[in-house]
Amino acid sequence: MDSSSAVLIDNFLPQLTFNSISTKVAESHHYTNGKLGDYVRDELWDEVTNLVFDRLKEIGLYSDSFEEDKKVTNFSYNQFRPSNYYHGYAPGPHIDNGSYVFYIHPDWDAGWEGKLKLPQANEQEYRDGIYARPNRFIWMNPNVLHDISTTSESATHARVTNLGFLNRCFDQNPVGVDYINISTTI
Repeated sequence: MDSSSAVLIDNFLPQLTFNSISTKVAESHHYTNGKLGDYVRDELWDEVTNLVFDRLKEIGLYSDSFEEDKKVTNFSYNQFRPSNYYHGYAPGPHIDNGSYVFYIHPDWDAGWEGKLKLPQANEQEYRDGIYARPNRFIWMNPNVLHDISTTSESATHARVTNLGFLNRCFDQNPVGVDYINISTTI
């Protein structure tokens, strides 16, 4: 893996663990109210973030510095994005300094759009966008340009993510898990 690559892991958490989380997501008042729930740091966020960090330890993508990063509000949080929400309310590609997105909503319909696009990906399918599939985890190294498309008005609930901006570049691949390396150009 290099500084301009991303890793996609489907079925990131065991299914029963994920089902428990997604049930709690669906019970949140942010889930269907049509308003942005940003920087949500509650018991659900703490539970999901701990599960993510534990899984990253298992697959070799963890750094002890994550615990310090977790303490900073804008470095780790849950986000409930209603339809027509762009990154920062303005469309456009951007980079982060090493980040992940983990989709924690219970279901997602491809017709609702809401894709993570990697405009500099070597493969067209990733430039077109990666759907917000439940239990999907995507790590992006610091030089990965990405964009977030809006969801359609037909979406019946928010696109819900656990996000982490962890100031890290991984040069190793995950172990013991099926994954896809996505190469991009800088």
